[in-house]
Amino acid sequence: MAGRLWVGASAVLALAVGFLSPSSVAAAVAQDSTVRQSPLDADYYLADASGHWAPPRCVGDGSAGPRVQPVFVYRKGFRNRFPQFETVLRRSLALSTGIVERSSGTRRTVRWVHDAACRPKIWTVAVPAAKTYDLVSIRRYLTKRQPRFRATNRVFTLWVDATTSPNWSGLGGDRWSATWSSSWGFVWVDTHEMIHALGAVSSAAPHATGKAHCYDGYDVMCYRDGGPGWRKVVRCAWPGAQYRLDCGDDDYFAVNPRRGSWLARNPAANVANSRFLAVVAPRALPSEPPAPSSVVRNEVLVTWQMQPGVRYDVGVRDPDGSVTWLGQDLNAGVLAIGGIDPTTRVFVRAVNDAGYSSRVRAAFA
Repeated sequence: MAGRLWVGASAVLALAVGFLSPSSVAAAVAQDSTVRQSPLDADYYLADASGHWAPPRCVGDGSAGPRVQPVFVYRKGFRNRFPQFETVLRRSLALSTGIVERSSGTRRTVRWVHDAACRPKIWTVAVPAAKTYDLVSIRRYLTKRQPRFRATNRVFTLWVDATTSPNWSGLGGDRWSATWSSSWGFVWVDTHEMIHALGAVSSAAPHATGKAHCYDGYDVMCYRDGGPGWRKVVRCAWPGAQYRLDCGDDDYFAVNPRRGSWLARNPAANVANSRFLAVVAPRALPSEPPAPSSVVRNEVLVTWQMQPGVRYDVGVRDPDGSVTWLGQDLNAGVLAIGGIDPTTRVFVRAVNDAGYSSRVRAAFA
């Protein structure tokens, strides 16, 4: 059984998701003028994406060849919050995996750097606070001081625990991408930025906005970005479309582009051909787990009925409406909760490789 204590939640800031080329981003000194996100804020967006995750696959030995390397960046002289964020970051990698696999009929997957258990390896690295404001400064600092960041067979996807401009949630391009904990997209926009790092969206694509996005949404890369090519076109309005790549299979991602189409004539613009994705055999993907049953509590314990292949999160609802996690990824049907006031709302939710169930409040026995 493993548990993590996560306390409180900071304000979630609804900032625009943006893409800027590295040359257009000026280096600046980071200032804590914006509240940074907590793990709970990040979890909120993963819950919205529930049902769209997929477990990362083993690809080869986990290190040879082109790979995507996740990196957690924190500010030198400040606390490394990776232990608090690790659970939601790994779940976000499952969302990125799911977006690629579910968009390709499970015939493409991300070539993560991973261990023998197929778990992506996440680096943690400290960067001076003055250089954490933008991707250009971070990249310059890391490549100058650490040879491992000079590898040309790696895409580096960064979560930066710092404050950035209010004008973007993340940045990506040329094998590097980043999202910041001062923005709402810390664990959701990372897939969007990673796809930028893989080369999408070409300005010559049929539905290109001219600013590296598309307009025939909804999908991961389409939104109104102020580009000159923007048109209001909705081709995929079904629920969950925002968690799929290339709504029309004709701008930046298609396993089998239509014969004679622009994407068929421009295979280099097709992210499905990226060397950082693996061609894999189709597989069945899980659905969200059922909500836990028989959830009861007393003064010292909360218990529930376990299901095989399912993990559990246990939390309490705080008076201010936020949540304190008492334990996450639990592989048991019981958790000690001694010291919790009898009037406090305790809930349990199920977790698997596809997402979350609904929360179930524990009845007092």
